[in-house]
Amino acid sequence: MGPKMSKSKLFQLAAGAAGVLLALSFAGASQAADLKKVTLQLDWLPTGYHGPIFLAQQKGYYRDAGIDLKIIDGQGTTAALQAVASGNADIVLANYARMIQSVSTGISLVAVGGLLQRLPDAIVSLQSAPITDPKQLEGTTIATSAADAASKLLPAFLQSAKVDAAKVTIVNTASGQAPAALLGGSAKSMTGWSFTDALAVDAEKPIAQPILMSDFGINLLGVGFVTTKTYAAANGEVLKGFLAATAKGYKEGTADPDAAIAAMAKERPLIDKKLQLVQLKRFPPFLHSAKSEGKPFGWTSKEDWEQTQSLLQKYFDMKGQVDLASVYTNEYLAP
Repeated sequence: MGPKMSKSKLFQLAAGAAGVLLALSFAGASQAADLKKVTLQLDWLPTGYHGPIFLAQQKGYYRDAGIDLKIIDGQGTTAALQAVASGNADIVLANYARMIQSVSTGISLVAVGGLLQRLPDAIVSLQSAPITDPKQLEGTTIATSAADAASKLLPAFLQSAKVDAAKVTIVNTASGQAPAALLGGSAKSMTGWSFTDALAVDAEKPIAQPILMSDFGINLLGVGFVTTKTYAAANGEVLKGFLAATAKGYKEGTADPDAAIAAMAKERPLIDKKLQLVQLKRFPPFLHSAKSEGKPFGWTSKEDWEQTQSLLQKYFDMKGQVDLASVYTNEYLAP
């Protein structure tokens, strides 16, 4: 055993260690103080395609970009747009079609990065009575919800797919009840998102391959990141850092969906991990439209914005026209 250490020496060592810890504590506090606090409100409750955001947060990508990110669960696009417009959120995930309509009423918003660029709305049928071609819809009943975009786009889809709309019966159900109509047999098909609503049906009864409306030229830009023009003008570097970190999260999260869902489950333990994992695995084809394929994460095309506005005017009773050049930008995205 080595020589005994004097009490004074022990005191000096303890004091030194305490000083190091105190210095580290001040350094950590200083570093945290240097981070820009940013609040992100989701478009809805955490679901599969949100997983990569939680992964990016868990891996520290936002902190590396100088951002202290707070993620708030959403309650729909309307609530998200109200939150960002009122300053209760800095950035939100919101439906771009609804955002255009909000801008047309005078709300100053700007889209800074598209997430869901290919319309996921589809015709869903059961494997036991499959509809594999749109023409097979003639003589059948389709269940849809008047509150969903798909119900308004259905006439455009039927026309584009050369289906005689007069031979199709459309039943408007209460919000979220179209799956019950399909499963109960009162409808032979329903409209719904191919990687969320369709999977919920598939969990009860096997489904046939959904028929995507976008495969027939009907495409609305879906969900993307939105902020106010005032926030964007004052926080350009923050937006660049946020979108770069988010892009990294989606690159890694779609390559390793298990890790992304595990990161989300750690923060939101009540989610259905099995269902969200399947949803995320089926999400990547919707990250880009035909017009933005091959472009960086979040990049949106002028043509997609123009088609989205055109469909809104024709099928969603949107009055007037907005200057699309002022509604979206790709300037905050990494090249």
